[in-house]
Parts: sequence; structure tokens; C-alpha cells
Amino acid sequence: MHRVFDYHQPTTLDEAVSLLVRYGQQARIHAGGSALLVEIQRGERQPAHLIGLEGVSGLNAISENGSITIGALVTLTDLAQFIGDRLDLRALHEAVQWLGGKQVQNVATVGGNICNASPGADLVPPLLCLDAQLHLHSAEGKRTTPLDGFLTSPHQTALRPNEILTAIELPPLPPRSATATQKVMRRRSRDLSILAVTARITLREDGQCADARIGMCSVAPTPIRARSAEAQLIGAALTPERVKAASLAACAEARPVDDVRASAEYRRMVLETLVERAITLAAQRAALTV
Repeated sequence: MHRVFDYHQPTTLDEAVSLLVRYGQQARIHAGGSALLVEIQRGERQPAHLIGLEGVSGLNAISENGSITIGALVTLTDLAQFIGDRLDLRALHEAVQWLGGKQVQNVATVGGNICNASPGADLVPPLLCLDAQLHLHSAEGKRTTPLDGFLTSPHQTALRPNEILTAIELPPLPPRSATATQKVMRRRSRDLSILAVTARITLREDGQCADARIGMCSVAPTPIRARSAEAQLIGAALTPERVKAASLAACAEARPVDDVRASAEYRRMVLETLVERAITLAAQRAALTV
């Protein structure tokens, strides 16, 4: 069936917000469209108005001045090029590398992946591990909120009415920090996650774990932090036994479901291995930064 909608191209954030105010629930923000346009074609969403943000200056830029600020319209390809071989952001690069094919990576945006709020949003676990902060703009002004807790349920966020995500800010990591992502999918670089895990490890000078983050997706209604697993690592030597205990704790926090990609039982079985691998690899990379 042919889907008809009006496409708007504002040139400022205030103009985009005004369009959201005018059209309300009939409008959707278009920021890449790799997921939204498929949903429209399938009839899962039927907006009367799409508001494209590509004409708004600055939303497709990345800057670094202590913290890193990623515009909401930065594509996955541009993000990967910015990261290069940095060990502190390696998990984010790996999440991008395994998210769809090159055609998808060339158009999909960081902000779109977050606001689509899929339980399998591949960029969210590494961004959670990097303590990402979201910059939001509305008619009432600007606000900043943590990514942690922003995704409230499948395809639902804490965005307020007529509010637009403009940027994602990553604070600087402590010294001796590195990250790693592990993912299982049906077809390499062409499918959504069966599940994915990111770990961030910060080492003390004596080699023990000073801090840890573990993010997971496709194991709960939204991507989550495995906080009890993190607690198993902090302040301890990362022995195989300690890493194993953390992986079991992460499995206990997971709430996977059966779907077309995998059963809940399979996800639980694979999750333990992926958490172990992500922690171990992040720790190995952190040791290289010393």
C-alpha cells in the first residue's frame, strides 16, 4: 500500500520544534530513517508528517574538548571514522561495525538508534558503558539527562512532548580504561542482535579493577546495565573465577524472551559466554593503555 505523508525540512531547531507543536501526534522526526521508513512501509507507523532534521546546522558534527559531543544526526559511518583505533571507544566502533551493512551505516544515525528504543539497540550498551548524557531541546528550553533510564520500554523513551534529541555527550574516561563489545547475530553484519554485551574496564596501577560497566541488549525490554555483575568486579583482581562470577550475575539480571531470532533459553546460555569475553577483552585493552 502506498504511504502518503508530508515531508518538512526545517533549518533551525526552533522551527523543527514548532512543527512538532503544530502537528502533535501526527508527526514523527526523521533522522536517517533506516528503521522508521521500514516501519511506515510495513504499516506499523502511519505519520501524516515527517520532520527531517538534515537541514539543521550542527546536528551531524562530532567535537572533542575533554568530553566528546556527538550530534544526533551523525551517521554510523562518520562515527566509526572518528573513533578509528581508540581503545577507550573501541566498543562503540565494534557496535557500529556489526550494525547492518554499509548501506545502513551510511544513513542510520546515532540519535535515531537511541530514540527508536529497540530492545536490541546496538549502540545503547556501549553508550551506557560510556556514561552517555543526552542533550534535548524543546519549546521550554534545553535539558540534559542520562541515557541510563531514558529508554523506558520497547520503542518508548522519556522524551517529553515536542522534544528533540540534539546530541550525545561522552565524558572523558579515567586513565587505564578500555571497552569491548561482543555480539551474536544470525548473519554477520546484516541482522539485529540476538544479543550483545559491552564491557568497560578501568584498571588500577596494581592491575586490579578500579571501575567497571557492563551493558547488554536483547536480554530485557530495554538495553540495561548489569549492576550486580559490575559490583563483582570493582576492587578485585580480574581472575577467571571473578570474571565467571560476574557473568553469572549478569545472567541473573537478564530477562530475555522468545522471539523470531532466538529463544530465551538460548540467549541465557550465550549471554554468560559473551559477558566473560567482553570483560576479558576490555581488561586486556585497558592493560595496553598503561
